[in-house]
Amino acid sequence: MIDTKLLPTFVAVYNVLLLCASCIRPDAQPVPWDKVTPTVVNDTIIWHSGSEGEIHTYRTPSIFVTPNGTLIALSGARKYSSSDVDRKFLAIRRSEDKGKTWLPTEFLVDDGYEQGVLFPGTLFADFDSNTLFVMFIHCQLKCKVPALLLINSTDDGVTWGQPRSISPRSNGSRSFHPGPGYGIRKRLEPHKGRFVVCAHGRPQDRPRGITLLLSDDGAKTWREGAFVPDGPCREDPEEKFWPGECQAVELADGSLLVMTRNRGRCSCSCKAFMRSHDGGQTLPLHDFFFARALIEPTCQSGLLYHRGVLFFSGPNSTTGRYNMTLKWSYDDGTTWEGELPIWNEMAGYSVLAEDPTDDRHLYLIYEKGVKSSVDFVAVTKIQLFNNIAFNGK
Repeated sequence: MIDTKLLPTFVAVYNVLLLCASCIRPDAQPVPWDKVTPTVVNDTIIWHSGSEGEIHTYRTPSIFVTPNGTLIALSGARKYSSSDVDRKFLAIRRSEDKGKTWLPTEFLVDDGYEQGVLFPGTLFADFDSNTLFVMFIHCQLKCKVPALLLINSTDDGVTWGQPRSISPRSNGSRSFHPGPGYGIRKRLEPHKGRFVVCAHGRPQDRPRGITLLLSDDGAKTWREGAFVPDGPCREDPEEKFWPGECQAVELADGSLLVMTRNRGRCSCSCKAFMRSHDGGQTLPLHDFFFARALIEPTCQSGLLYHRGVLFFSGPNSTTGRYNMTLKWSYDDGTTWEGELPIWNEMAGYSVLAEDPTDDRHLYLIYEKGVKSSVDFVAVTKIQLFNNIAFNGK
């Protein structure tokens, strides 16, 4: 039964989905001076489920490159099974040579329960203070309102401090589950310098949806920004639009583009997008659209805006988690120019990262397998330009 207090919001969501099932945004950015020609440099398995550290399954990976160029890989290490409810650890691996070699796995946090309640998580950095952060949720399954925690490192991920609570106030039982993915710090106005993290909720949340978490004081305190709740779908109002795992990027005009998993397959088996023009405080419904070229089997996916190009990673399928593929757009997601196959067998969650010390390469971390999509976690290094075309601009 729908809460009558939320009925106006649900009606608004329904109306925009009815009108915008195939919206094309008119304000896309122009094509950049150069076009990318992505190629795979290497693909390295960094976690083997069932064979390392007495961990049954490594899942939900994220990747980030620190201001010094160190690669940080994060995953949820599930001790006894691949289930979401299993006991978990925060697992970290570091690479100091652009992914050629990886240092041994470290386990940062143990959820402390035999039935797992810790869910990683998202990475981001304060480049001014050279501080690396991991935001994650604790007591996801056992508590009425789970705790949102932040842990930080000031030495490129070698050592970490103690987790601290940053849970914003919320009405009801809403939870804020960040990632997998990364947080961003706005480089442009409006609200230059603001940290933005996109978080999704739980099935039992009332209301359930996605929330942009905002910080204007260097990640010390956090508050709720835009919230997009579940709502009816245009084809059948009895069905729902269920936004799931989400990722925000900042475009060249300072606006935020937010991609979300379309869990209920509303309108299509593809990604849904929203856009904020006020630094994440609101996500106007008139900027909602579906990217029909970004098909999905309902799965978390990667999104990155780099040198004027929007990159996407995910299983290129509507029927199952396989065919990990990189796609790219020169017009902020209105059209998609090309695609690069990464792995043609089973594959699941993925995250993309740029390197602040190297404009020529991106990194992709993803769940990979043959028997299942979570046999391994792999990192792919991707070269964006061929040697002849690249002139250092």
